[in-house]
Amino acid sequence: MIKKSILFGALIAMFFASSCEKDPTNGGDGDGKDPDKETLFRDSAYYYSLALSLWEDKLPAPVIKGDQIDLQAYTGKFKDAEAVLNDLRKYATLDRFSFVDRTGDVSSEIQQGVYKETGAIPIFLLETAGATKAQMYIRLVQKGSPAADAGLTRGMKVVSVNGDKNVLLDPNGSNDQKAIELYQKFFTGDKLVLEVVSPDGKASTITVTGTSYKMDPILTNKVLELNGKKVGYFAYTSFINVYTGGKPNEHYNKMKAAFDGFAGVDELVVDLRYNGGGSTLSAEELSNFLVPTAYAKSSMYKYKINKHLIDEGLNNEGMPFGPVNFDKTNTLNLKRVYFLVTKSTASASELVINNLKPYMDVQIISTGNAGTYGKPVGFFESKVLKGYASYYITSFQLLNSKGDGDYFTGLIGSKKDAYEGFTKQLGDPSEGMLSEALYHIANGSYRSSSASASLRKTSRAGKAEMEPSNKQPVNPQGIGMYKFADEIKSLPTAF
Repeated sequence: MIKKSILFGALIAMFFASSCEKDPTNGGDGDGKDPDKETLFRDSAYYYSLALSLWEDKLPAPVIKGDQIDLQAYTGKFKDAEAVLNDLRKYATLDRFSFVDRTGDVSSEIQQGVYKETGAIPIFLLETAGATKAQMYIRLVQKGSPAADAGLTRGMKVVSVNGDKNVLLDPNGSNDQKAIELYQKFFTGDKLVLEVVSPDGKASTITVTGTSYKMDPILTNKVLELNGKKVGYFAYTSFINVYTGGKPNEHYNKMKAAFDGFAGVDELVVDLRYNGGGSTLSAEELSNFLVPTAYAKSSMYKYKINKHLIDEGLNNEGMPFGPVNFDKTNTLNLKRVYFLVTKSTASASELVINNLKPYMDVQIISTGNAGTYGKPVGFFESKVLKGYASYYITSFQLLNSKGDGDYFTGLIGSKKDAYEGFTKQLGDPSEGMLSEALYHIANGSYRSSSASASLRKTSRAGKAEMEPSNKQPVNPQGIGMYKFADEIKSLPTAF
């Protein structure tokens, strides 16, 4: 066991020493990497994992010589911090999440909502049953993005990218490198000239260049009429931080305005199918808006952290990992809420769903006989070298008021075999997943599996709805659940 005085004494020393470092671009080997800084960054990946990891008890014990920890007895065989974290996963087998951020994009994306990309997310779909190649389509266009401004919309078929028509993916994984490269260009600053065909068959050429933009994560919010009932619909794509400097910001105000517009609704559908997570504070606020008024101040969730952080008292009331209660101020008072989810639904999205389960009827509608991604854990930024790079060590797990939070394989749907209508816009009542929620509201039960399958066969203007390829390129957008500066002031790993 590592002595606490050795562990946290060295941790604080490393932090304050690094805070005085000059910007690494003032020296080094020309590629932005200073050899000495890179060595310290590599070694500290192991050290901070020992101090902060939720699974620190499973990690290889360090060599201690007197009052010093010999980090390089373990790290010396690795090239960089990424290799260290990758090796540590052999011991902490549940940790598929800890990562290195060398660009600072995570903080700007989740804290300020500033993204650097086109804002369009493609997907490869099998156009007919038994197809041997999957065609690229546009799955999502973020609100306020360059893609939205250029005229790209969900459901467009991508015929070519910069004149290259090889936008087909082999589900079996052979000869698909070109398609993957074209997919990844949507998440860069490249100029893309796209030949597209809209769902109504209209062909056009659209040019879009990835650049920094400020996302509006509320993609759609509306009230639908259904058999005399009012049904709210809220599509949310990212838990961008809703507080700046401890005060509500524009993202909070937009969320509040959306829920003010749901006053008087009889039912509510929350669409998180593409929401990979974000700030825990934002997840708390969405939970506050949704929880019934009878539980306005009840327990929301508690943290599970390692023994070192517990010894520091960081899970006590008022501390960064202390218990969190609801703080509901709006009047929405529903007994039931519907969540639309896919395997892209993760982290902060799953936190909201799990928070509400003890207090209301939570209906989860998912696809493919599966559920959500499965990430009940989170992290915060650890900066060892000012202006150099950061890492996010998985440091906490969140448990609801009943102590439930082990959904590492995902939260499973109440309706698991809904289909996604890729050529329908989100919020269209005929879109597959939303239509299942509306059917349950109207009939008190979901369609049978056979009825859902039958509807799918004719949902695309008399043709069968397309199936996603069983293999998709990795989406560079991160999946995560983050705590930020306002919440971590008492930790030595401040921002």
